[in-house]
Amino acid sequence: MNVLIKSILSILFVVTVSSSFSQRTFNEKLTAFSSSYEKEYTYDYDNAILSLEKVYVENSYEMNLRLGWLYYLKTDYTKSISFYKKALAQNPNSIEIKLMIVNPLSYLGNWDDIVAIYESILKSDDKNYTVNYRLALIWYNRKKNSQALTYIKKIQPLYPFDYELNLLSGKINIALGNITDAKISLQQAILYNPTATEPVELIKGL
Repeated sequence: MNVLIKSILSILFVVTVSSSFSQRTFNEKLTAFSSSYEKEYTYDYDNAILSLEKVYVENSYEMNLRLGWLYYLKTDYTKSISFYKKALAQNPNSIEIKLMIVNPLSYLGNWDDIVAIYESILKSDDKNYTVNYRLALIWYNRKKNSQALTYIKKIQPLYPFDYELNLLSGKINIALGNITDAKISLQQAILYNPTATEPVELIKGL
């Protein structure tokens, strides 16, 4: 019986110590995050980063995400990408990280990497508005208008009165010579924002 009691007490001691350590670790992390937010609001990115580095754990998804963001704000895009990649390694299915990492990648001109990331998102979220719109815009800018239109068609039925979507659809259809479809999209854009000049000028040019 004494052996059993000692075993139980030993287990309780380990659980208590572990729980206490876990709470202390969380509190330290919370303090670091709170400090980093305060420093970010005053554009003090160096000290915001330092707040997190004091308690940094390499396999922490949220720390790597946060540092990726802060280095992006600091315009250190290479470091930003490296931290986002660490976060993505912790959670390969994270759409939020994939949407964040494209920001520093765009400043470095890594558009092929961005397209690959967006395509990976569509495998699990085929109707994602942001991704489909941006892919359509990328291919439109590359003058691959037929390819651009495929992404527009995925989401236009879901957002038939969206201004940006209709405007881009109008431009793509003009480039493809689909004048009727272009007019329909541009008229929707004008109805959404009657003060907008771009869709009006585009229709005048048809």
